[in-house]
Amino acid sequence: MPIPRAPLPSLLLALALGSAGALFAADLRVDQLELLTRGAYDDSSGTFDASSLVYLSLSLEGGDKFSGLLRLNCFDNNLEDALALASEPASSTNYLDKIDISPQIQTVAVTARSIFDLPVDVSYFVGQMDNFCSGDDFVSLFGAAPFATEVRGPMVYPNGVGGNPEVWWNGIYSADGTGFRFATTPKLSSASVAYLYLYQDLNVGTGTWSGDLRWLFNSDKVKTEIFAGATTGGSYGIYRGGLLFYAQSGNAGEFLAQTGITHWASGENLSLDDLFFLFEPRVKFESGQVSLTVFYHPAWYLQKDYISSGEKDAMDADFDFRLGRIAQSGMQGGLETFLAFRPLTTDSVNTPQLAIDTSPYYSIITSGIRWDFKFDLRLFPFPDPWYGIFRPSIGLTTSY
Repeated sequence: MPIPRAPLPSLLLALALGSAGALFAADLRVDQLELLTRGAYDDSSGTFDASSLVYLSLSLEGGDKFSGLLRLNCFDNNLEDALALASEPASSTNYLDKIDISPQIQTVAVTARSIFDLPVDVSYFVGQMDNFCSGDDFVSLFGAAPFATEVRGPMVYPNGVGGNPEVWWNGIYSADGTGFRFATTPKLSSASVAYLYLYQDLNVGTGTWSGDLRWLFNSDKVKTEIFAGATTGGSYGIYRGGLLFYAQSGNAGEFLAQTGITHWASGENLSLDDLFFLFEPRVKFESGQVSLTVFYHPAWYLQKDYISSGEKDAMDADFDFRLGRIAQSGMQGGLETFLAFRPLTTDSVNTPQLAIDTSPYYSIITSGIRWDFKFDLRLFPFPDPWYGIFRPSIGLTTSY
């Protein structure tokens, strides 16, 4: 979760005054840029509207022996409204809405590499440091090809977790706070990396402390990540743990699983509300693949209770028939069917208990930008009027 916003000019000025030489030597990197425009029928106005979601992640990083990292992100799930407010005079009624699209500090960290000439890196961080069991770290640590599920993030869940647009499903847990990370020095030739996190947990609040152990193992055919952690609180603490497992068998198929316990308070019975479970087999054939994703939502995520927000007993199923492989040929297309089950939803009008969408789609990469064209059709519940069935979208994703 993001740290509270700070004005960007003041932030850059503080960096410049504190470390002018380091600032000019640092690299400014766009980690991720996602833009999604969706069309849908609006029952309240009787019009067919387009709304845009934007997510931008920027990193300012530099140094070798001692490296610094400043990561900013910017997110808005209705860019049109934000831009319309920006053209209006500031007032007490719309000021907070106007700055909603302003950059947020996500991470500030300093890392000492191979401290005391030992194979250990030590980082002092404030903010969100790492996502556990997402699969993304295998790409940067070991040079592996991306294998993470696509059923995650703001493009799939634009309304966020439990209606909170600032939080999205991405891995099982994330270290977020103020503290230290100890890591075995990663090398592309190594097969594993271990981490220890000790920090004040901002997911819960100041004065609450957490610790996590994390281990990643990489090989050509199998990739595994496990973690376990604890937080002060409850009778004897609050505990969590998880596993990511990925295996591939040549060109025949792949299997991905993410499972874990997101929250267990000592003295309480363990329940399905604490379980994170994602199961994704992929069967490949000569010109494409077929995959099935089943995702059971935990009612506790990132130390927050979403039981009363419609996430309890929620489950998604995604069936994807794909022709072409965008990583190899730069293009792919197919048919995707997404089933969302929300038995305890608190907003049955906008979030029905059961929704089924099917989407013919086409994706292409040009000049480093991935374009995703989808013609989403709401099959159930069938809309009234009938043309509310159409929900087309255009997505752009790029990273540098």
